[in-house]
Amino acid sequence: MKTISDEQKPSLSPRGAEKREKILEGALRVFLAQGYSASMDAIAAEAGVAKQTVYSHFKDKHSLFSALIDRLLDHFLTAGMTQEILLLDAPSFIRKVAQISLSRMDDWEYVSLLRLIIGESGRFPELSELYVARMVKPGIQKLADYLRANDQLRFSDPDAVARIIHGSLINFVISQEIMHGKHAMPMPRERMINSIVDLVLFAGEASKQAS
Repeated sequence: MKTISDEQKPSLSPRGAEKREKILEGALRVFLAQGYSASMDAIAAEAGVAKQTVYSHFKDKHSLFSALIDRLLDHFLTAGMTQEILLLDAPSFIRKVAQISLSRMDDWEYVSLLRLIIGESGRFPELSELYVARMVKPGIQKLADYLRANDQLRFSDPDAVARIIHGSLINFVISQEIMHGKHAMPMPRERMINSIVDLVLFAGEASKQAS
């Protein structure tokens, strides 16, 4: 799957690709320390490059942040819903989706960016919109498509069920990692995964019998 930043960036030499990665890493550190209002000067200084070099790779700050989201997206697509996973039976599929989603709790960059996006959503709603469009919407769509096509699960509204599953998983990540719920109300992630699988299968069977 091509991301938007892939389509915008030219083919880079090894040196150019290395410099682009330095800019992204510097931008991540600055955004996390100063928020999205951080200047391109600060990002250039952190990356150890001239500001013009930053602009030669990214046309503006939004494009730079978009590239950070795309970098996460590339990582999760690699470990995400492959064709093999889409061919699994319903219990195995739901379990795998939950495991992949909750594995993001171990990814420092993902949790840090999500914390930033949530914290800046009032001042910079475009960041939340970007995250939803690039990461949330495609995942929910694939999940809904699977639920719609699977004979074991005959939900009357697969789109809504997909949002319920995703919402439960993302809420677990946010409440445990960003709201520090793992200290106040800890729960092993495997317990959460087992319960989601049981709930979806029970609801799917009930819906199937009612149809």
